[in-house]
Amino acid sequence: MIAAGITLLAAAPTLALASTNLVVNGSFEDTVQRNGSWAIHGALNGWTKESGTGIEVRNNAVGKAFDGNNFVELDSDTANGNTIMRQWLTTTTAGQLYDLSFAYSARPGLANAASNGISVSWNGTVLTSLSGKGGTSHNWVEVGLQVVGTGNDVLRFSATGPNDSLGGSLDNVSLTAAVPEPGTYALMAAGLLALGFITRRRQGA
Repeated sequence: MIAAGITLLAAAPTLALASTNLVVNGSFEDTVQRNGSWAIHGALNGWTKESGTGIEVRNNAVGKAFDGNNFVELDSDTANGNTIMRQWLTTTTAGQLYDLSFAYSARPGLANAASNGISVSWNGTVLTSLSGKGGTSHNWVEVGLQVVGTGNDVLRFSATGPNDSLGGSLDNVSLTAAVPEPGTYALMAAGLLALGFITRRRQGA
């Protein structure tokens, strides 16, 4: 029971940081992009191009953003292969569980599902790949995953499929410390109460 109380104390910093997004520029709003336009960038604030021509930022051009005004497409052109972009995360805690989330949509009007592919990896391990047929407008889907931090992590997003300059869309990338489930809170609270009871018994003995 004492161990349960210690677990609660150790989890307290996690609860305080649960709402803090560790991803820099997760919605790509730091780039000034004129409404109705798009441009290919060699890098964005927080994000580095690992391969390909560049990171394509769109503002109400062939679709609308899930969050804010800008979103990203990684199949930027036909010349240099699909783009991979990454972000180094040095503010994670080793052994801490994190919630990783982002919004994905197939490109509007692009019926070839393979061309809309985007994959996400954590420290070199592919977590999931997404694709789909585009409709008349963006059909954003929120994707949620869990990863374990090391204190020096690499988050990558890659375009997959044909290198044809048309691809899936990405927005609203977030990484936050995982919050325990309500049942876990109850167990922690019980452990803390038991710890206090044991402490009082020892003081009264």
